[in-house]
Amino acid sequence: MLYICENHFQRISNRSMFTGLKAINHFGRPDMNAFLKFVQKQHSYVSKVGVFSCGPSALTKTISQACETTNNRRKLPYFLHQYENFG
Repeated sequence: MLYICENHFQRISNRSMFTGLKAINHFGRPDMNAFLKFVQKQHSYVSKVGVFSCGPSALTKTISQACETTNNRRKLPYFLHQYENFG
């Protein structure tokens, strides 16, 4: 329902209903593997990147797995995941 409302409001006012910004909100979890590969490609000159997250253990587990998968490709940068779980 939030997606439908946001989509409608965005078309009418050309702004996000939640943030007031022109950027469109994307609901749900991002594809972390694809995101980290993109960061790796754009910043290949950096040796390490810190990835910080907090939230439920399912979320931090997904991010940790994405970091591990991306790091196994043996390309720079190397992702270091720091996290805190709650709830």
